[in-house]
Amino acid sequence: MGFRRKGGRSKGSNSAGKKRPDSTYSDKPKQGDRLDYPNIEKHNQAFYDYYKKQGILSDEEFKQFYEVLATPLPTTFRITGSRETALELREQIKNRYVPSLQNVEIDGDIIQPPQPLNWYPDDLGWHFKVSRGVLRKSPDINAFHKFIVAETEIGNISRQEAVSMIPPLLLKVQPHQWVLDMCAAPGSKTAQIIEAVHANDRQNEIPTGLVIANDADYKRSHMLVHQCRRLASPCFVATHHDATHFPNIHLKDDNGRVYKMQFDRVLCDVPCSGDGTFRKNETIWRNWGIGGGIGLHPTQVQIFLRGAQLTKVGGRIVYSTCSFNPIENEAVVAEVLNLSNGALQLQDVSNELVGLKRKPGMKTWKVMTKEGLWIDSPEDIPEQRKRSRYPRSMFPPANVDELPLERCVRIYPHEQDTGGFFVAVFEKVSPMTGADTAYIAHMKGDAIVKEEELIESEKKDEELLDNVGPKEDESSTAPGTPEVKEDVEVPSKRAAAEGEESAAKPNKKAKESEGLKEAPFELMSPDSEDVVEATEFYGLASNFPKTQFLLRSMEGNSRNRTIYFVSESVKTILSQPAAKRLRLVNTGVKVFVRQGSPMDGGCPLRISSDGLSLISPYVSEKRCFDLSTDELRAVVTKAFPLIEEFDEQSRERLTALEPGCCIFRYDTSKLSDSKQRGLWLPLTLPVWKARVSFNLLLNKKEKKSLSLRLFDVEPEHAPAELQHKQMANMNKSDEASSV
Repeated sequence: MGFRRKGGRSKGSNSAGKKRPDSTYSDKPKQGDRLDYPNIEKHNQAFYDYYKKQGILSDEEFKQFYEVLATPLPTTFRITGSRETALELREQIKNRYVPSLQNVEIDGDIIQPPQPLNWYPDDLGWHFKVSRGVLRKSPDINAFHKFIVAETEIGNISRQEAVSMIPPLLLKVQPHQWVLDMCAAPGSKTAQIIEAVHANDRQNEIPTGLVIANDADYKRSHMLVHQCRRLASPCFVATHHDATHFPNIHLKDDNGRVYKMQFDRVLCDVPCSGDGTFRKNETIWRNWGIGGGIGLHPTQVQIFLRGAQLTKVGGRIVYSTCSFNPIENEAVVAEVLNLSNGALQLQDVSNELVGLKRKPGMKTWKVMTKEGLWIDSPEDIPEQRKRSRYPRSMFPPANVDELPLERCVRIYPHEQDTGGFFVAVFEKVSPMTGADTAYIAHMKGDAIVKEEELIESEKKDEELLDNVGPKEDESSTAPGTPEVKEDVEVPSKRAAAEGEESAAKPNKKAKESEGLKEAPFELMSPDSEDVVEATEFYGLASNFPKTQFLLRSMEGNSRNRTIYFVSESVKTILSQPAAKRLRLVNTGVKVFVRQGSPMDGGCPLRISSDGLSLISPYVSEKRCFDLSTDELRAVVTKAFPLIEEFDEQSRERLTALEPGCCIFRYDTSKLSDSKQRGLWLPLTLPVWKARVSFNLLLNKKEKKSLSLRLFDVEPEHAPAELQHKQMANMNKSDEASSV
């Protein structure tokens, strides 16, 4: 098992660039200084009246629904990573922790132990009927809490709301597919998508698919990078663009033919009013208003429409929100279905995710102005200047009975103890744009499409987007949108509900300047000095793809930098001149880090733990060592174990070995209780070999998790002066290369 995984909101302005002082970081409560939620009245008459009038549920069921909204969410989490390591962790939970949590009593009630979500594949999604507050404080479940925290910190577990796991599952991503996540931050859904691309990983194989994760907010895009970096995928690219106008990228095949980059799967998890999040964001109780949904509707249509334009014919699109509001849900779906002229087909997913309780989409709904007036059309508004805030797309269309809106999926909190959510799944069944037709011709080899023809067809796409978008005198957040300061641990994109910048449309000045902050990405020549040095020192196999190394720097000198690795698909994009149109935030897996001038000599390029699983199959056996259990204990639990602690045969070989990075391996079947500890696969660890000692090249959190999992002890801390002396170069190079 390659132990490689690691586990901001921008200051407030809406998409029109108007400042919102209430939404800055300075007003957000710090952890330990949270808002006093018990003092928030969990009742909002405007919300109650609005949704009662909409008829989203029967009277009796609406009562249950409203009562459950006032209760805290249970703890839910997802086991992450590659299929093999995920199954290991699943068995550890089942065999070690579930039995220990039987008959636990909290506040006089017997709690149920953690249980798998019955609709999540392979029992990799879990539900624990306690709130996060109880999970942190109860001594009876302290060991399980420590386990969850440790595995979350290194990325083996993602604490994610159950309904948030649904859209990536319904995308049905395959390892060969190209995927676009249009509004990706904070990144939990993107991580699921990346895992799906790597679901069928075999040794020495890199998926041909890729994942482009986009977010308009620059700071949030870095949050996205942090969330996904632990998966160490060479197929991942992070960008920051206005999702409504994600750029057209023209690629050339080996024969010089031009075609537009399109995607097999597109996720449009759009910014929304967020009223499905009452149970985790309780400040919405006192701040909810109708303005959020009204203001965001045009932008939601634009994002969804742009996503459809970028999808290949035969591809799948998922549109989702965490709102109950039909203006943000069925109204958007109906509008884009009509604009697509039959190119999009709303799918029936009732047989997918069996066990998930859901209700069908609505066929009729009402529109209410921010002044509380129920209207049947924009003409019902007396003031003509206000009519543009309520476009016809908000209302049920004339052909609503012909549209299969019942195929939409509505998730209500009272049915399965979740948050609220809306999902609709589409297939692109026929060409929708000129670029679609050109792409099909390109794939068949029927014709050579000129780049000028592609550009002309794309202009028409842009005109359509502009026609359905908000008018220039409108903010994407309508007057009356509530200002809500968020109080959840993981920020979400629910812009209008939280009073922050939309994840789709950034402040214009920020949009123009922030893209310049990132260092450029440069593909390396396989003949470059760094690549040759690494190849010779580690004895990299001849079949390793040396043309896929990457640098990023503003400097001309390639020395003392981090070397990244990307997949062939990512390389295809980066090698094209059109790649300059992409505002790249991050891509590539860190595989080598230059350590400066090693004190003991040897190659200064050490293997990063991020890229260990990618590089280790190609490293010569002369830099690899198999450990006994006692040797593994020394390496994992001690700060700087000595070579003399190894057996005689290992000592001789290690002493003769040139200093530098090497790989230690351990067969976990040597542990008598390996299955109970969730250890099924061999361990692969990066180690720095000095003259007389070693240092395990994992960060503190990774090393602690591994030591506890293997030996139930925390690793020792090195004396500060020794740690500083031996790790100075390593830390310096890591900091220089961090993003």
